[in-house]
Amino acid sequence: MKHFLLIAIAILVPTFRSLADSPLFPYPEAPETLGTMEEKCSYVIEHFWDRCNINQAFSSRTKMQQAFNDYIQIVPYANAETVHKSVDALIAKVAKNPKNLMVLAEMAEGLMYSDTARIICDEVYYPFAKAVADNKKIKDADKARFISQAKILGGSQVGMVAPDFTYVAPDGTKHNFSELPAGYVILFFNDPDCSDCMMARVRLSADYNIKQFIDRGQLHILSIYPGDPADEEWKEVVSRLPDNWIVGACADIDQLYDMRNPPVIYYINRKHKILSKSMTVDQLLNAFREINTRPAQTDQ
Repeated sequence: MKHFLLIAIAILVPTFRSLADSPLFPYPEAPETLGTMEEKCSYVIEHFWDRCNINQAFSSRTKMQQAFNDYIQIVPYANAETVHKSVDALIAKVAKNPKNLMVLAEMAEGLMYSDTARIICDEVYYPFAKAVADNKKIKDADKARFISQAKILGGSQVGMVAPDFTYVAPDGTKHNFSELPAGYVILFFNDPDCSDCMMARVRLSADYNIKQFIDRGQLHILSIYPGDPADEEWKEVVSRLPDNWIVGACADIDQLYDMRNPPVIYYINRKHKILSKSMTVDQLLNAFREINTRPAQTDQ
């Protein structure tokens, strides 16, 4: 938090000073003529690495880590297009050295993708994982997790069509996600032995607004267990789920969808376009409460 406050001050005040006592390189200064916070942050993001000697930067990994930390903390406040261009340019510079590219991707993973990430941002992290996955000079064994991450993130981003998959219902029959009746979908990945998942199941099943949408045929809850359909604990949990839920198990679903930090919730429209991913239960319930109090909206 201290670092971010200093960054914010530095962007707003022309006399920009680095966050560290001895920074890796001088950070850019946002011109006084830029009026909004987004404009100032976008300028800093666009020019952040201008005075960085990439070829020498990784010789001081601690300072490079600090600079990258400061860079990522500004990302949420900058224009999305500017961020993507800046990230692509940074990766292009570093990619000339596969070893440094791996180090950079690991930094990005820790800051934006890992369970302890400061800023969860799959959209910005994906190019780092993909750059490592696509680099032919890095051995497959060394980049295995980045290959897996790039595959999952490359097919399950907001705005994309949700990947189709086959699931096994409690009665043993097989069904495809793409065959669901028309309507919005809450794709709810949850485990029988996860306490947060249990609480999410209880709250979703008890919510009045969600029940109304399901009863009107406008919404489906597809509850998927990412495990073996023969699991007795899952079958016991299934027996207590609402009758109006669609339930199944898919053991290899983690190869298609991001399954970090269960429960995992994707909100999907009638065309199976992903509108939101990894929503919290509170966010989901609040959204449906608001939707249910305003006039019907056209499909997105």
